[in-house]
Amino acid sequence: MTNKIKIFAAAAGAAVLTMLAVFLFFTLSSSSGLTALLPEPPEKSPYLLMETKENTYPQAISALMTDGLYALLREGTARNSLLSAAGNAEDAAVLVEEEAEGEAEVYAALRFSSSETKSLKKGEVPESIKVALKSPKITASDEKDVWLLSEAGADGPVIYFVKGDKVIMAAGEIPFKRMQAVMAKDEKSAGKIKWKDERKWPSHLEISDGGRFTSRDGGEGTPVKIQAAWHKLDAKKISDPAGELRWNIEGLDKLLGRQVLSALKPREWDTSKCVLPDPLLLSMGVNLPELKGTPKDWPFPLSTIGALGETMDLSDRQIRKIMSGQTILSLGGHNKILWFTLPGFMAEFTGGKDEMRRLVDSFWNKLFFGAKPKPMKDFDYGGTTTLPFSVVGAARDNTAVLGLISPESIRVHNKLGKFLNSSENAIGWLAADLPRIGAALSSMTKMNSFMNDEAFQDDTGDEYVGTDDETTEEVFQPEMSFSPFDQEITDSFGNVLRKFGSLIIIWEKPESGRMTWFNSDPKAK
Repeated sequence: MTNKIKIFAAAAGAAVLTMLAVFLFFTLSSSSGLTALLPEPPEKSPYLLMETKENTYPQAISALMTDGLYALLREGTARNSLLSAAGNAEDAAVLVEEEAEGEAEVYAALRFSSSETKSLKKGEVPESIKVALKSPKITASDEKDVWLLSEAGADGPVIYFVKGDKVIMAAGEIPFKRMQAVMAKDEKSAGKIKWKDERKWPSHLEISDGGRFTSRDGGEGTPVKIQAAWHKLDAKKISDPAGELRWNIEGLDKLLGRQVLSALKPREWDTSKCVLPDPLLLSMGVNLPELKGTPKDWPFPLSTIGALGETMDLSDRQIRKIMSGQTILSLGGHNKILWFTLPGFMAEFTGGKDEMRRLVDSFWNKLFFGAKPKPMKDFDYGGTTTLPFSVVGAARDNTAVLGLISPESIRVHNKLGKFLNSSENAIGWLAADLPRIGAALSSMTKMNSFMNDEAFQDDTGDEYVGTDDETTEEVFQPEMSFSPFDQEITDSFGNVLRKFGSLIIIWEKPESGRMTWFNSDPKAK
């Protein structure tokens, strides 16, 4: 009987251990384990750390770093080759960190299919690498089991070796040695970083500014870190979401101040009354508490908006009152200046009816020297005029709309409900049509270049003499200097944006929110 009990106990113990092993396998497999092979990110320098699984590598983020005339990791560099290779891996962990003198370094731990990993281990180029790189080739290095992956036109090779089912890659000898030191446990790894949100989602990232935004007088600041998790969705149509992202920010109190952060409260937006331009390029709204102090004490861009209010001879109390509550800034619609058709700009404020009318009066009297606007449809106060570009300053009920935009572009029935649920509370939101923004950038730069060209200046020989109202002009046409390369830069960045779709960011709580993105619509390009 005793032997039977022992046998039963042993079997039960074995079963428990088996179940525990299975549980641990599925629990631990939610993390790729690849981040543990990367060096620990620097605390006092900017960095980006990504971990992706199931072919969810963020091509959009890579494009911002690699595509374009003056991209940080532009084409023709080994770092660009490394990111391109990482983008075609099944699972990836990538660290991009700022080194001395603003240079960026890239580290990667990747997992390819079993057959491709075997090819890399033998020094053969797998199909996924052939697709990602131009005429790639692999040669043996002087170190055993270490290979050099070269791309045609690149300034150097990517160094890699295979460890089990993982491929360790770096774009230089020094970062490669660091990764070897991590595996030898001679250097700390990035494995201690914990993902705070949606741990079961396949993709995560962390971005740190290294304390740059919070530093004062050249001293060290507290790093502001953004963490995000995302996954793709099955979009059947252009109007269907293609993916969803959750984000949170650490250190935001150091940037905005604890008092401001604690005052930010989610509030319900009246989506039926918000005014948006058509077509919409970019719009962002925020529901602010009443601010303290003066505009110069506020963070950007609130300080800029407050400074405009001072130009309109509004008191600090009036400015604080106007900016409390729902405020929307939008780029979209159109405005014609000379023969250039450009996107319009408008700002929408909410408050008391009398407050909004005083704001409209100050707008016309102080910024446009008492111009008499024509009435606008759907608005009962103020209106629009052409100077020689369209200007709008109008109010209805508790809403005022100010901007450089044609009145035909304003659609009072263009509801915010397409971005926010009617019952949803939020601190703020941002909606952007990236392909349209990319297309508009080139036209805007061409107009600015033309306005600053000597050939456009008055040839009467009279010199311009400044007036007391010079600050007003600077608000709408700030002094800028352009070089022959500015158009190239703008066109290049615009082409990057055209590859993407639209996105909506919802600021749900003071330190967290979500983002939804959509696939690009070829018709909108």
